[in-house]
Amino acid sequence: MPSLSWSTTPHWRNYHHTQDRLKVETAALVPGPGPSDAISALRKTAELLGAVLAHAAQKRAPVNVLGSAWSFSDITKGPGGLAQTTLAQHVWRVDPADLGAAAVNRDRMVLVHAGTTIHELNAFLEPSLSLATSGAHDGQTVGGMLGTGVHGSALTYGGFQNHVRGVHIVTGPGESWWIERGPVPWLAAASARTLANHVVLEADLFDATLVHLGGLGIVNAVLLEAVPGFVVDLVRVKHPLTPAAIGQLQAGDYAGFAREVWPPSRDTPYYIEVILDPFHPYAGYRGDAHNAMVTLFYKREPNRAVARLATLPDVPHEPTHEPLNLLGRALAAQPEQDLLLPLPQAVAWLVAQEFKTEPAPGVAPRQLTWGGANGPHVRQKILGWEIELYNAAYAIERAHLATTLKTMLDAFHTHGGGHQVFTLSFVTKAAGLMAFTRFDDTVVINMDGLRTLNSADAARCVALALERDGIPFSQHWGKQGVITSTRVMRDFGMPTDSRSRAGRWRAARYRLLSPEMRGVLCSDALTAWGLA
Repeated sequence: MPSLSWSTTPHWRNYHHTQDRLKVETAALVPGPGPSDAISALRKTAELLGAVLAHAAQKRAPVNVLGSAWSFSDITKGPGGLAQTTLAQHVWRVDPADLGAAAVNRDRMVLVHAGTTIHELNAFLEPSLSLATSGAHDGQTVGGMLGTGVHGSALTYGGFQNHVRGVHIVTGPGESWWIERGPVPWLAAASARTLANHVVLEADLFDATLVHLGGLGIVNAVLLEAVPGFVVDLVRVKHPLTPAAIGQLQAGDYAGFAREVWPPSRDTPYYIEVILDPFHPYAGYRGDAHNAMVTLFYKREPNRAVARLATLPDVPHEPTHEPLNLLGRALAAQPEQDLLLPLPQAVAWLVAQEFKTEPAPGVAPRQLTWGGANGPHVRQKILGWEIELYNAAYAIERAHLATTLKTMLDAFHTHGGGHQVFTLSFVTKAAGLMAFTRFDDTVVINMDGLRTLNSADAARCVALALERDGIPFSQHWGKQGVITSTRVMRDFGMPTDSRSRAGRWRAARYRLLSPEMRGVLCSDALTAWGLA
């Protein structure tokens, strides 16, 4: 049976080395032989997670729950212990007898341990099924993805949490909840009652759990609805980002933009990502346009000739388009280029060197599964030192794209710039009360680069400039922007207002957790954001 392994970690760091903690007590879920059916197995891990919360309550110390510790932000920062869930990784096809009436596509339903990585989930689903969207990497866990939300760049789907149909969350020793939107159940009532001692079908409570911010309990498992398997044609080109191109993107004319970028295209892409060098003029704002780096995915029917994603996480597959991967790879391959790094422009130059244009003229695009197209983040080193990366992300309304770019670039240059590129992703509003991609038509603008004082200053100045110009925006909960309680209230309403998004989320926290457990499940970030 699975068990808990307790230890004291002398020095703990999160994945991206933005958080350091000394002498931390850690509880890790250790896999072991156990029941093969999903409901029995999940009852056991829920019992163990409840024991972690009981231990923390006895010590009167908070506990932060970790997936792969991917987040850059303070969401895992605090004075207490850590609970590591990534060793509990499993995906089950759901027995039809366990499904409720809402599960029409019964062959697409899977129950997933929250500690399962997106890599493992992709490997289980493909090629017959697929995720519709996810982040640009596959090292995050399912529970972690629901912790902060991830935006992806699928044009019409929303966020990863849009796959979720039910959430099993542990809120104390012997206390767990099965939560769905309702009114028709996705998991059969008998199975839900066997799994959890509280079964609730309520939209607000469900929407709160979809971006839980680590403050509603410990997510043990989720019920996901996948989509039929598909592959994508991958296109990567450098193309001038003209005023007309910005206008097409702002208007949602993705097909027109794609035809300009890659003339063989005759349909609308599934995915668009645009990497900008902020040290060059764009959109006619300071003169003519400069080449941007554009990645397009075109959704295609399954192709049996396309290799299935390797099931082992240490089997490499080529990282594709994501700028932090490109930067890390360039620095690792050409360590002598670190002499250029005092010049902020060097980061954009290095990213551009690693960006591979494809396909060649007259050659068919490369086809990949979703998991293959959104490859792993590969840690890179220079002379034995890991490259430390910076990543802030702002969600804006697509209708404000041209104005926002002008404001951001003005602020970036006025304050000396940062060691970064700007990356644009185009998505629709994601599910969840606290989803930062909260606009019906959203553009996410990432500031991707190296962790320097310049980078942090540039991101801070950009946020202030957006506020000065009255441009609505939200920041990614898991990245390195400057989220404050004032900004949370502006974006999501007063936490004390029962009608606001923040107020409804906080009401869910007070309903799910006892006063004792609210003290246990609390991070420095939740307190600073005014949500604790």
